[in-house]
Amino acid sequence: MRVSELTKRYYNELRRYYYVTPTSYLELLSTFKRLKTDRDSNMSKMISRYEAGVDKIIVTESEVSKMQKELEDL
Repeated sequence: MRVSELTKRYYNELRRYYYVTPTSYLELLSTFKRLKTDRDSNMSKMISRYEAGVDKIIVTESEVSKMQKELEDL
């Protein structure tokens, strides 16, 4: 439905028709597939960066608690 709305808008603005052919439809699908793949890879990178950050926070927390205990023992 959105394509038909955009087609009408395209015609109203430029006075040109837009036809969806099988080839252009397949190109559209391949573009969406590529965009999804790109976004998935970006999301995976962001998740791994987040997990690495959380791991560093956990390690730092344990080191700080060890140092705090050492200071209290002194």
